Amino acid sequence: MQRFFPVYFGKLSLYLHQMKRHLRKITFATIIFLSIPLLSQNNLIDSKSFIYPNKLEFGKVKSLFSVTLAKLPEDAVEEVSSNILAPLFNYDILYGLPMGFSGHGNFTTNWVTFHFALGPKWNYRYKKFSVSIGYDVAYVYGRLFNFGFDSEIKGWLNNPNLTFGIAFNKFTVSFKVDATLTTSLSQFNDDVEITTDKNKLSGIAFGAIIEQPLWKDNIISLSFNGNYTRLYYPAWAVFPTWDRFNFIPEILIGIVF
Repeated sequence: MQRFFPVYFGKLSLYLHQMKRHLRKITFATIIFLSIPLLSQNNLIDSKSFIYPNKLEFGKVKSLFSVTLAKLPEDAVEEVSSNILAPLFNYDILYGLPMGFSGHGNFTTNWVTFHFALGPKWNYRYKKFSVSIGYDVAYVYGRLFNFGFDSEIKGWLNNPNLTFGIAFNKFTVSFKVDATLTTSLSQFNDDVEITTDKNKLSGIAFGAIIEQPLWKDNIISLSFNGNYTRLYYPAWAVFPTWDRFNFIPEILIGIVF
């Protein structure tokens, strides 16, 4: 299966590899860019941010569309390069509920794998500081039937999470920690079950998120995540068969609307 990854990402992988040497400069410039007032003069950035855990009015809806780039471990992509960044497309939605609660939904895909999540969050704010506690239940399904493969993955994951945020006049900074608990997850090859994981801690992730007005009322979200995991589900088709933890960094860029 490891040969699937180079074919799947093709030209995009080569392009991202060429961008690797400039990634640090781009990241640094982006942080500076997000840390200064831009075109918008909105002082209610905290109410418009998505990750910052502010209370959402009952019936109000927020959405976040984002793209995630992840640096996969060398064990998974050694045939090409350990510097490949794998793209992942995300859509998140929040729905305001009474008493500081909100409902969170997520859809994530890389065209081979599909991830659906749903769960509650509870938010509390004191002045410029805010915190939320959440719990998502997710279903993962993936199917690879090209390039001579007939493989499938499916199962359930639980994701308890905690977010702490600070609101400034022109931007917000949030820190988030997520755990991944595997309830059941099975992988098949030609209808033969080859791996099964049940009821175990599969990983933990830490994130730092900056949200800043880009133009008018449009908010950009920039997140830096560190995953310490033995189950990075978007890369199931190329992951090694042994069971051990890997460190996988991510950069996420999104627009709130």
